[in-house]
Amino acid sequence: MRILIVEDDQELSAQIAAMLREENYAVETAADGEDALEMGLEGAYNAVILDPGLPTMDGFSVLRRWREAGLEMPVIVLTGSRKDVSDMKEGVRAGATNYLTKPVDLELLLDWVRGVVNSAGPNTKKPVIERGELRIDSQSLKVWMAGAPVKLTPTEYRILHYLAINNAGPTSAEDLVRHNFEGDLVKTAQEVPVFISRLRGKLGKAAIETILGYGYRLTLGDD
Repeated sequence: MRILIVEDDQELSAQIAAMLREENYAVETAADGEDALEMGLEGAYNAVILDPGLPTMDGFSVLRRWREAGLEMPVIVLTGSRKDVSDMKEGVRAGATNYLTKPVDLELLLDWVRGVVNSAGPNTKKPVIERGELRIDSQSLKVWMAGAPVKLTPTEYRILHYLAINNAGPTSAEDLVRHNFEGDLVKTAQEVPVFISRLRGKLGKAAIETILGYGYRLTLGDD
């Protein structure tokens, strides 16, 4: 089960992520609206926890764009107060599934996540990412290369998946750490090259290009 947390309060995001991972959910996080929009469009999530007040693009705009694209995953909105009636109305119109107020009761949030995950299937729009001979199933978390299964560790999978959804340009090691690991599995950008090397060993040396001064780019699928 995959959950996306969209929250720019890093401490709160880390608390929610830790709680959900203890319950064996696969968790990804975003701290701004534009990243959240892209991740929602490219991934297959069983539920999303969304803060409306985000940098780059507000949460309700992100939610509207998801719904316009046909994405139906449940979205739990974290709002500042039940007195914010206008915000609640806007969220309902944008397609929110439910609201919880801050400060967040983590046990109640977990109950709501369990409820929406059990009552709705994952967003299955674009669950499979294909880059040339590479195939990534974002729902089953499985990877194939030229039709053969590739066994990846969770850290290798997260890095590869993020490179695949950001295939238009290079992704820095800092971005890979910030958007995927919350400091729990990969604490610093200096650790990323080790996992890039392991991925090249499994996918081919030319599969991931190093662009000096910018980061890494997945070359599979290039014309």
